[in-house]
This record gives sequence, C-alpha cells and structure tokens, in this order.
Amino acid sequence: MSSASLYVDADTFLHTLDPRAKLALSFAVFVPAYVFGRPEYIAVPALLALAALWGGKGLRNLKRIWIIVVALFVVGLVVWPGFVERSGPVLLDLGPLYLTEGQALFATGRSLRIATFIFGGLAYVSATSNEELVRGMRRLGLPYAFCFAVGTALRLFPTFLGAAGTVRQAQEARGLDFSASNPVERIRSFIPLLVPVFMTAFRNVETQSMALEARGFDTRTERTFYGDTPFSPRDWGAVAVTVAVIVASIAVSMMGYGVF
Repeated sequence: MSSASLYVDADTFLHTLDPRAKLALSFAVFVPAYVFGRPEYIAVPALLALAALWGGKGLRNLKRIWIIVVALFVVGLVVWPGFVERSGPVLLDLGPLYLTEGQALFATGRSLRIATFIFGGLAYVSATSNEELVRGMRRLGLPYAFCFAVGTALRLFPTFLGAAGTVRQAQEARGLDFSASNPVERIRSFIPLLVPVFMTAFRNVETQSMALEARGFDTRTERTFYGDTPFSPRDWGAVAVTVAVIVASIAVSMMGYGVF
C-alpha cells in the first residue's frame, strides 16, 4: 500500500463491513451533527466519529490534515458570531469586538459540525478502499461515471498532498524559509507553493484522462466487480442502528432539544 493512500489496510470491525453499511454508519453521525445546533449535542456524534476514526486505524490520516481541521475550527469561531443575533450574557465587550453567550454557542456548534463531517469522512475512507467505495456506490444504483469520478478524486487527493510535499522540499532547497515564528509570515511563505502544486495537479488530471481515452474507457458499459459479497447480518445491524439514530435525532430536535 502506498504511504500516500488514505486507505489503511487493517483488520478492524469497520473494515469487515460492506461499503454500503459503512456509508450508512457515516450518516449516523452526519445527520445528528446537522439537525442539532447546540455544541453539547453535536459533541456526541463528533466523539463517535473520532472513536470510529481511532477504531479504524485512521488517526494517521487525521495527523496529515490536523492543521486544516484546526484552522477551519478557529475560523468558524471567529466568523460565525457575525451571522447570528446577540443573545444571552455578554462574554466579551471590547468596542468592535462584542461576543455574547448565544453567539459563542452558535459558533462552537457550527465549527464542531464541520469537524464531525471531517472525522466521519476520514473514518470512512480510512476503512474503505477505492474499489470498495466505487462498488458500494454502484450497488446503490448511482451512475458509474459518478462513482468513478468520486473514486478518482480520492486517488488524486493523496497525490496532491504528495506533490505539495515535493514542491515544498524543492523550494526549501532554493532557500525558501517555512520556519518563521510569525504566523502571518509563515502563511505568506506557503504562497509560492500554490502555483506549482496546482499546475502539477492539473498535469496529473490531464495525463490520467489521456490514459483513459487511450485504453478505450467507456462509462456507459455495465461493469462487473471482483469479490462482490451480499449483505451480512452485521451489515443489516449497522443499517438498523443508522435508521434508529437518524429517527431519534430528528424526533429529539423536533421536540426542541439541541436547537436554538
């Protein structure tokens, strides 16, 4: 297995499930994180998604993008208070910087929701190979062109990260300093990476499309899959758990709990 791959080859409970069952379990954390607004309620699916990521041996993938997760969380805490009315006790009053308890809870909930989506998505791709992912979506009746595009995107993502690492090493060899202590200067030092990284990504996409055309690839033909297996009792159990969680979450939110 390539070190750049998002899939982690391991023998865990998540790995043994059908890709459709794993997709259902993903919705068991996505839906509660979406229907609830208060952070104490969203924290439950967030912790479950993080536990699934740990159980599926996918924490190594989280380590690769943790800075992105932290950045999104912090940006959400800063931006979201401006999109909600002020309510509750005042937590911060420094002239233009004004924050109430209601704004803080709203922003924390939205940021935690994004983190939950990332944790759940990483848990899924860490325990599901691209071949299983495409096969599972195709068995759900989705068009093969769409399934192939999603699988290809997941293959290109680690390639994109690898290209960024290669370009960074090349820029450091030419004297570019990425170790600045000032956060602003450190972010500014990454700007020279953008053009070569994106150009490398575009070149890879063009090369892959030409290779597919040269091999007569046609998404309109019916595809067969190696190692296709029917749903097992544990897969049906995962689906049952998902349905129960989704129904319970919607019912609790409609009763006014966990929402603003």
